[in-house]
Amino acid sequence: MGVLWRIMEWIGLILAVGVAGMAALFVAARRRILRGAAEGLPGEKLLLAAGARAAEYDHGNGHRAVPRFGGVAGILMLFATGLYFRSWVGRRELFVAGPAISWIGVEDQQEGHRAERHRIVVRYLTASGKEDGIALQLLYPEQWVQAIKTHLISRAT
Repeated sequence: MGVLWRIMEWIGLILAVGVAGMAALFVAARRRILRGAAEGLPGEKLLLAAGARAAEYDHGNGHRAVPRFGGVAGILMLFATGLYFRSWVGRRELFVAGPAISWIGVEDQQEGHRAERHRIVVRYLTASGKEDGIALQLLYPEQWVQAIKTHLISRAT
């Protein structure tokens, strides 16, 4: 029993070090992305930031939005002048200026996985004047919609 107990102690120690290492990597990646966004948008004030999963949306089939590709995990940041999404891996990023947002709301789907039922859908106008959209899956979607409406849309009008 003594040898088995020592082996289990070592396995527990290795797992604990692995979890701590993953947490440290997450914090370092988040700080790097936030610092890069602050340097890329000088003079901007960061209001909110949270982990999110984003997917592009096609609004061509009536009022129901259909994802064009699977979600990309990253971090969503609300600045005083717009929304900025940056993926954790790769260089996928999107900045939507506050005045370009044409509609924002929480999409409520009855079917699908429980985590996919509530998403923020942001419709915005591109530089060429074409409407595009993005769906953002994150914690507390109603609070995010309210913060975006308060800080971006009400100030733009």
